Amino acid sequence: MRLHLAALKPQHRQLSKLFYSMTTPSPPVDSLRDKFTDFTLAEVKKYNHNSHVYKFAFPDSTSIGGGAITHCIMVRAPEDGKVVDDSGKDVARPYTPVSSASTVGYLELIVKTYETGKISPFLASLKVGEKAAFKGPFAKFPYKASELEQGIAIAGGSGITPMYQLIAHALSAKDDTTKWVLVYSNVTEEDILLREEWDALAASNPDRLTVIYSLDKPPAGWTGLTGFISAATITEAAKALPPSAGEKVKFFICGPPGQVAAVAGAKDGGKQGAVGGALASLGYEAGQVFKF
Repeated sequence: MRLHLAALKPQHRQLSKLFYSMTTPSPPVDSLRDKFTDFTLAEVKKYNHNSHVYKFAFPDSTSIGGGAITHCIMVRAPEDGKVVDDSGKDVARPYTPVSSASTVGYLELIVKTYETGKISPFLASLKVGEKAAFKGPFAKFPYKASELEQGIAIAGGSGITPMYQLIAHALSAKDDTTKWVLVYSNVTEEDILLREEWDALAASNPDRLTVIYSLDKPPAGWTGLTGFISAATITEAAKALPPSAGEKVKFFICGPPGQVAAVAGAKDGGKQGAVGGALASLGYEAGQVFKF
């Protein structure tokens, strides 16, 4: 026999409500905030000769990072004055987590260390148990399932992380029909980040994802692309839909400023800027291009 709360005496209803509130799990709370919050480095793993994977634990182990797809977060030192620019101002840099926004208890970053950088050397100096400060998430491109017929992601170096967040999310949605091509360029084969993850995604989604690697300095026997990403690369290797496809086709660009400018035109500060480079020469327009 099913017992309804309405049939209970008032004091018993209160006890029943308390019981249900104690036994029914609450949805996880987002740990990221609109002000800098310290997270503790729980684990660090070397990825290659100049990159590491950093796992930062949230203060509340039951919370999640949260954030819409796509988003980035800002990272800085936890103390004022520890990492500053030439004018003495505290430095923060944007990064895209490679862990899911729904991951409980922690987030992960994969970061390439630049000797002339500010935050990447700071992260490389951290020991397990020490802290960094995080703020966000900050929304980037608002992705919607099946809104695009084709997405072409062109990335260089550590610019791969927004593409991983975007495409891994899209492929995880069962009702999403968007097809993807990733063209990922690096200097050497060792520089390729998240290669195992990309190869696994391509193998499990052969009808929706094609991954193309390009190297500036390929090893002997390399069968992928070589050299810079050009209009010919985009037309032939990426098999992009023609400009006449309209906004059903969209290019996503992230990488060193020189590569972004050559492929899609330079960004205008925090704004997208005019479409230029190879994509402009092929006839693609602003509504078909997004620069992270």
